[in-house]
Amino acid sequence: MSSIGVALLFLVMMTAGFWSGLGVQRFLREHHRTRDTVDSIRVIITLLVTFAALVLGLLISSTQARFSALETGLRGLSIDITQLDERFREYGPATDSMRADLILYTKAAIADTWPHEPRPPGDYPVKLHRLDAGSEESTMLSAVLNRVDLGIRGLAPTDAVQRTLAADLQSRMKALMDKRLTLIENARSAITWPFLSVLMFWLVVIFVIVGLSSSQNWLVITVMTLAALSLSSSIFLALELDTPLDGYITISSAPLRDALARQTEPPLPPAAP
Repeated sequence: MSSIGVALLFLVMMTAGFWSGLGVQRFLREHHRTRDTVDSIRVIITLLVTFAALVLGLLISSTQARFSALETGLRGLSIDITQLDERFREYGPATDSMRADLILYTKAAIADTWPHEPRPPGDYPVKLHRLDAGSEESTMLSAVLNRVDLGIRGLAPTDAVQRTLAADLQSRMKALMDKRLTLIENARSAITWPFLSVLMFWLVVIFVIVGLSSSQNWLVITVMTLAALSLSSSIFLALELDTPLDGYITISSAPLRDALARQTEPPLPPAAP
């Protein structure tokens, strides 16, 4: 279910809980409506609301931290791609096929990860096969990077400069592949349905209790509806941040596009003697 669908489900359940409380209130006896009873209920509501606010605050904070970490990781991956491409250029024609594969990887990764944005120009695979359900890892992109890695390991340097560049290429390629795997794992959703179900139960209980002890007038009903809407929007925000590569709130493709622009820019003319 989409984040909007889950948020609407929370809204409906909380609103239904409040109206259920109002409906049951009509059948309460008079001693259930005394001031002492209402004060006791308000203390319980305060405890529950504080607990729910703490859980929601931690949830949004956690998902925001994961979202920021993925943004930072994507920038690091883009830097590694750019630096790897520069070393390929410095090494010479022996790495041209590896440069072509790295450019293909960058283009396909952009088109596959951000399908609703304009695709980079060129001919490359799209709608890639996922390694498994819920994963962002593509078997085709993994194969391309593995091919680049094997090509780097198979280089035969002919002088000291190329030996230095070959060693640098191996270390940078390892860093790139490690960061890519880290990004893939961090892109998986961490919010599970059991957690959402328990959270929904807590919030519905709060709204039922509020309905049992509230005055039946339109001001209270309006405020409770707005409160349910606000809490549902917080669930929507947490779910959107939990899936940073899908939905309405996503990380920017700009770092990878900047890396691609550097990869495809023409080489600088040689300096004049």
